[in-house]
Amino acid sequence: MLYSKLVRFQRLTPLALFFLLPVLVGGCSGEQRAHFAKDKIEEYKQNPTKENKQEAQAALAELDATIYRLEAQVSRESGETKKSDQQRLKELKKQRSKLNTDFTKAEAETLLNNLKNFFQNPPLLENRKDKKNP
Repeated sequence: MLYSKLVRFQRLTPLALFFLLPVLVGGCSGEQRAHFAKDKIEEYKQNPTKENKQEAQAALAELDATIYRLEAQVSRESGETKKSDQQRLKELKKQRSKLNTDFTKAEAETLLNNLKNFFQNPPLLENRKDKKNP
């Protein structure tokens, strides 16, 4: 019985650390989240797959959550810390806006490339040509 509890504890410990570590350490700063989102958007530009798009969207959502938490923190502060955090918040919002523009451009470029590829190599016409001219 003691052994089974120990085994269960050993299985849950890594999972608990995974979820609690960001809380214990304080999570990533807004600047780190913005940099991470920028990297994910660049990955999506270089390789526009569905997975890369989802990862970029998730990184932007994490940045939004960080901004929201900072807004709540600023509303509770006063004095010099409030001023510095307001400036930091302003900069993060600028970065978020630029990242949103970059991501939207990447999506548009992907759509245009897909349309070009479709019209340059239409799948239905290729099948008909192959059947007529073996």
